[in-house]
Amino acid sequence: MVDAESVVDADCFERLGLPRRYDVSRDAIERAYLERAPAVHPDRFASAGSRAQRAAMEASAALNEAHRVIRDPVRRAEYLCKLAGIDIDSNDPRRGAPAMGQVFLVEMIERREALEDARGRGPAALDVLRRGVEDELEDALDAAVLALDADDPQDASRSLVKRRYLQRLLDEIDVTER
Repeated sequence: MVDAESVVDADCFERLGLPRRYDVSRDAIERAYLERAPAVHPDRFASAGSRAQRAAMEASAALNEAHRVIRDPVRRAEYLCKLAGIDIDSNDPRRGAPAMGQVFLVEMIERREALEDARGRGPAALDVLRRGVEDELEDALDAAVLALDADDPQDASRSLVKRRYLQRLLDEIDVTER
């Protein structure tokens, strides 16, 4: 039986009863979620008092959020960095996203210029650019996972921030192709 209060207070891995690591199979994630969800589902508490109903709703929401975070490979990697003390959604100089180097930032400017050029050359040029960025997205996630496995959340965070820049570039390519 899952205690509603412990679900809300736990981190996403604990909520699902999974080890706190990147390498968790999709089947294990789904199995853990499906085993725990009925115990905190609000319908089980329909005839209980309002306090118990509210606790069940909060626990169910917390479990659903854990499931969304852990089943998504990118969000799982970002969450592991956050658990290690680096929040890539933050600008805090000590605990936030690592600053990207000047060389990388110049590369991103050059990529945006390449996008402008590809827009003028047509769909085939955009497709080539897209495939290259998609490959780099995968490489950045792979690098983050390797860094997490090596217990280097700083390097993992840097790879994940790079991945976010690349994702924004890919989103710009998508907008262009519409």
